[in-house]
Amino acid sequence: MRPATSLGEGMRETRSLLDMGKTHVLPFWADRGWDRQNGGFYEALDKSGRGLTGIPRRTRAQARQSYVFARCSVAGWVDRAELAVEGLERLMRVAWNAGGNSGWAHLLDDNGNVLDGRRDLYDHAFIILACAWVYKVSGDKAWLDLAAATLDFIETHMSAEHGGFIEAIGAPVLPRRQNPHMHLFEALMALYEVTGSRALLPRIATLRGLFDSVFFDAQAGHLREFFTADWQVHPDRGHVLEPGHFCEWVWLLAECERLTGTAAGEAGSRLFEQAMARGVNPETDLLYAAIGPDGQVLAGESRTWMQAEWVRAASIELKRGNPAAPALLELACKGIADHHLEPVIAGGWEDAIARGGKGVSVRMPASTLYHFVGSLIEIDTLAAAGHLSDPAQTSA
Repeated sequence: MRPATSLGEGMRETRSLLDMGKTHVLPFWADRGWDRQNGGFYEALDKSGRGLTGIPRRTRAQARQSYVFARCSVAGWVDRAELAVEGLERLMRVAWNAGGNSGWAHLLDDNGNVLDGRRDLYDHAFIILACAWVYKVSGDKAWLDLAAATLDFIETHMSAEHGGFIEAIGAPVLPRRQNPHMHLFEALMALYEVTGSRALLPRIATLRGLFDSVFFDAQAGHLREFFTADWQVHPDRGHVLEPGHFCEWVWLLAECERLTGTAAGEAGSRLFEQAMARGVNPETDLLYAAIGPDGQVLAGESRTWMQAEWVRAASIELKRGNPAAPALLELACKGIADHHLEPVIAGGWEDAIARGGKGVSVRMPASTLYHFVGSLIEIDTLAAAGHLSDPAQTSA
């Protein structure tokens, strides 16, 4: 990894990414991300920025887009509250209790017809996240009712014998994964943030306990991904580690501390340290998609979302006082700009980068916007706290 830019240079890359996100990326997706002919959000755009039809639309991606535009409307960055509401309303009409079965269908076509009727835990987590923020931006308590109904479905139909929840109904349930539980943890914290409902706290605590007892390998400082039915490390896939998920949990643990007072402890910093030590490609300064326990590269490509989560984690570590964090934040922001944003149409992204640094994307997935906005929110909190001030300006 090359030497990172120092804090003394005024956090130029970080401030530039925040500006690029607000002035180019968000307006671009607000303008192009909605299917004006069929309704709903596009699953992806082509490299020229044209919405793609004829490919399955994931319920989770639709929910993410409603979340993004609600969240950014609350922040005052875009004025797309009506798009957030309309997107979730349409999704509810076509996917909620679709086919006469409870829960949310998994895949839809352009017209909203169900292509895959499984009930997927990952999807349901993002429905709750979207409902929380669409309620926040609209004030309509019907979205809280929908979030509650979705959570009731999860707890009634997807609770697993050995704790946590099954992967899906109507699809394989093994291997068990930390990833959908991670996003349910996030969603319940968001719902708690906008409602203050203390009934959510035991549920949040249970998922945090699953991290402490199952997902986090405290000895190695790793995040385990795949498991057997009784939460033992999966014999075939248990060695796979994802540095991008390490970074997501850095933020989640800090968020849990902010909202509930449950101390983040050292787990977040351990995960960040391991991601930086073992998970960064020295050729590109981007996170690898997957590594093994000893740092061996299992999947050498990188994705935009991974870099965004690095930005978010480094922002948390900067606030925690990690002396290495400012330079690593600058490096992450530069990586997004140089490899993912600047080579393509303004506002879009080159989503996949090969191990050697070549862009290999054929489309721009809309779901990436959720991760990118998460990074912008954390940078913005740094800016509000004065962490990104330019020394030249402050001394003038």
